[in-house]
Amino acid sequence: MLSRVADSLYWMSRYLERAENTARLIDVYMNISLDVPDAYERERVRRLQQAFSIEPADEPDVDKLLQQLTFDATLGPSIIANITHARENARQVREQISSEMWTQINTLYLDVRYAKVDGIWQDAPHSFYNKVKEGSHLFQGITDATMNHNQGWHFIQLGRSIERVINLLRLMSVHFDDHVLTTHIDFATTRYFELVSVLKSVSAFEAYCKVYNANLQTGWITEFLLFNREFPRSLRFGVDKIQASLTTIADLTGRNKGTRLYRLAGRLQSMLSYDELGDIGDLHDYLDAVTEQIAEIHNLLFDTFITYSIDTAL
Repeated sequence: MLSRVADSLYWMSRYLERAENTARLIDVYMNISLDVPDAYERERVRRLQQAFSIEPADEPDVDKLLQQLTFDATLGPSIIANITHARENARQVREQISSEMWTQINTLYLDVRYAKVDGIWQDAPHSFYNKVKEGSHLFQGITDATMNHNQGWHFIQLGRSIERVINLLRLMSVHFDDHVLTTHIDFATTRYFELVSVLKSVSAFEAYCKVYNANLQTGWITEFLLFNREFPRSLRFGVDKIQASLTTIADLTGRNKGTRLYRLAGRLQSMLSYDELGDIGDLHDYLDAVTEQIAEIHNLLFDTFITYSIDTAL
């Protein structure tokens, strides 16, 4: 496979996952509106900005912020910017993807690109964000059903999984502190709804309740999002998918599995398979360490398969 093809498929998947993440976070923020003190509402807005790596403002204009995150094509995490990038990457490998995939991503792009801002904002913002999420889910399903599960398909899986775990790690870093891991007391109403919003931000509320119960505890939620091996948006599940796709690509291309890329991914997968909540001394240090390893896996992936020198390929 040409490196430019792998590059486009990988980024197409990452950008689409990023657009879906933005739509989900905004939708959850707008649907969990509370009659709370101004100070608490400002904290909610600050956390939303941090989840997108946006510098918090002292007196943010919330409506303007949400509209920018939706329609500002110059803002990195915005929905329109990421869907545009995803479509452009798909266009560059049009011959590698199925016609059904192209039709779906093109339809999603046109729906967002020509949406009327005032009408959506005043009438049905939930329907709009839901359409973005469903459009992304539909594209993933069409990809699995219509594309050969070859190298290209695995680069799409890598892009989706890496983007998904990065978004999860950033969300947890914003909302969770260290001291709550050792307690099981989260009685405040505002804290309860914040935990609901965290779970809904990764579509995990119902899955969490099936494993534990509706009694939301920060420690249990942290354990579920980090180490559950069955939930598709948990950290462990995402790293398992990364390792599986890397292994398959190595088998298909005859690459050496003893390189740093494979040793790093294997070590991270092993750590998440055996770690428990009690093994975490400092949650933020733990999340930062995993984030750095994911970033290094991304860099090594590019060094190995996409931006490698010609000498290494001969």
